[in-house]
Amino acid sequence: MTLWHNCHILLGDFSNKLTYFGTFVDVMVAFPLGLGALVFGGLMYIMPGLRGASKNAFIFSWAIKVIAALALLYTYTQVYPKRAEADAFKYFDDGIILRDIAIEDPAVFTRIILGTWSESDLRYLNRLNYWFRSYDHGITNDNRVVIRVNALLNLVTCGSYGLNLLVFLALAWLGSYWLFQVFLGFSSSKITSYVAAFLVPSTVFWSSGILKEALLFFALGGFLYSIFRLHHRFKWELFTLAMVCFLLLLFLKIYILMALLPMVLITWLWVRITSWKKFVGSILACFAAFITCHVLFFPDWSPLSTLQGKQFDFIQMAHAVNAGSIVPIIPMDGRMSTVLALIPLGIWNVLVYPDISMLKNGQSVVAFTENVLILLVFLGAVLRLREISWKLDWRFPTLLFSLTVLSLVGMTAPVVGAMVRYKAPVLPFLLMSLLHYQLPYVKRLFTSNRIYQWLNTHL
Repeated sequence: MTLWHNCHILLGDFSNKLTYFGTFVDVMVAFPLGLGALVFGGLMYIMPGLRGASKNAFIFSWAIKVIAALALLYTYTQVYPKRAEADAFKYFDDGIILRDIAIEDPAVFTRIILGTWSESDLRYLNRLNYWFRSYDHGITNDNRVVIRVNALLNLVTCGSYGLNLLVFLALAWLGSYWLFQVFLGFSSSKITSYVAAFLVPSTVFWSSGILKEALLFFALGGFLYSIFRLHHRFKWELFTLAMVCFLLLLFLKIYILMALLPMVLITWLWVRITSWKKFVGSILACFAAFITCHVLFFPDWSPLSTLQGKQFDFIQMAHAVNAGSIVPIIPMDGRMSTVLALIPLGIWNVLVYPDISMLKNGQSVVAFTENVLILLVFLGAVLRLREISWKLDWRFPTLLFSLTVLSLVGMTAPVVGAMVRYKAPVLPFLLMSLLHYQLPYVKRLFTSNRIYQWLNTHL
């Protein structure tokens, strides 16, 4: 009787939450998002430029994106119900305030958008809740990019959350499509390219809201797609896309850009230089040029101090909010030896946590399951080390990029929730490289399967 009574209470509470969530979605999201999603999906049937997979496959990936957006909304209205602390709303809400400033004083709004604001404009900026941060050891404040984008959208959408969300979803999906094209150019496997670009759970979830990750994924996909296309033929539209995405990466997540550029450089050089000696010499020359530019143009900036400050701030913030998922980490002390020791520990933490003792809700279960699958694929790649032909190709720089970002995330944000979110943008790259480092008999096990062959034919 007691068990039945408890189940009845839990089911009733869940039913009430769903009812509240349904009301919220009906009022704020359902109509503009649903109508827009249908229109965007319909456009896929008439757009002639989509390549690499069937239109049904692209429609399916878009449907997954919309479902993930609803799941994200549910998470930030039911699991974490405080709107003022919810990332899915705080940038939008500040964008509404900035839109109101545009109505009051267009000149101030223009200066804020362009970044030319002065002290006289602080009385307007102080209305925003997330324009300034109490901790900021980075070069740029990435909150401001998302707030600016929302403010500009609000001028057109009249502050409709559903329409703004639709734009963010479309941008993120477009980034996934571009990344799919890049992966397809690397590999002949349509299925692995599709899965890596469109179906990695954490990536789909965190890039399906009014969040930095949606813009980041658009920038990642657009930058790589335009760079590799420009390699074959110069077009002004591709060059413009590359510059826009470069600036977005610069102001959103500069550490991802810093890790991405070596990947692009290594891949680009290897296409043109087939001699190991010339290749290593070119890499060393580029590294020397980078160090020279750093000394000349940024003499006062220390990457080690920046990393140390970010780690310290994140740990302090985690303790301030009583985060229950802080993982073991080595405190940074400004020495390179400590950073070198943190690299494997950071990667380990990101790939292992959350462990089975940290499973509290559906989101943590999905993250745990995702980690288990990635570790199995990682193990398969490690077992093949002796058999790998060390001819450099796209797999090595892609893996290097992924591990670099994972190590930076693990060493500076030792909180499980943050690690799960911050690693999401690079998981497609990690999965793509590891899948193509598998043992031959493992590959044959999957490719000889009838389901695999059917999907590869009809995808």
